[in-house]
Amino acid sequence: MNLLQDDYNTQRHSLVNSELGRNVQEYLEHIQGISDKTERSKWANQLVQIIAHLNPELKKQNNFEEKIWGHLYQIADYSLDVDCPYPLPPREQHQAKPTHLGYNSQGIRFRFYGRNLQLMIDRVCEMEDGDLKQDTVNMIASFMFNSCKMWNNENLSNEVIADHLKILSNNKLILAGDDLVVSQDKTIKPMRTPIQSMDPRKNFNKNKKKKFGNKPRRY
Repeated sequence: MNLLQDDYNTQRHSLVNSELGRNVQEYLEHIQGISDKTERSKWANQLVQIIAHLNPELKKQNNFEEKIWGHLYQIADYSLDVDCPYPLPPREQHQAKPTHLGYNSQGIRFRFYGRNLQLMIDRVCEMEDGDLKQDTVNMIASFMFNSCKMWNNENLSNEVIADHLKILSNNKLILAGDDLVVSQDKTIKPMRTPIQSMDPRKNFNKNKKKKFGNKPRRY
């Protein structure tokens, strides 16, 4: 009984790679205890094949064997002394922080339009005046109308859209409502749904009426 109590995971070594599991880690600890390097290399190659067999999805990746060897070196704290067919990945490569993606920290003036609309407006402001620019503005105005209808369930007037264009373009697009030709997408449905009553008895009575109708029940 004492042997079972002494074999809790909390009393074992920390699990380095949870995806491969503790059996692979203990297998690797056994390999590190082998004195002969040739024998260690033989066992390590067999372990790579076992991991690939137990995780067939790894074979869909490019250079999957090299990645498995990298996992083994990581589990062994980069102290695995075997003949590896691939170069040993440095510890710094694993511990290096990912490069910052450079997210745009500026807020969105109208969130239901999204950030891409601001990019489109910035681009259309750089265009020369003409039919192409006006057609692009009408396309943007149609996008604004349909986005607001989908997210806010509200039909914007041309005057409101023109005012939003003026705000988002920093007064570079000053148009009247009559200058815009808005195309409505009739297939768009509002995203919001009515909230059901919090009283379960009301919902039960409502479903009961749907099922049995208003006719009196016969017994």
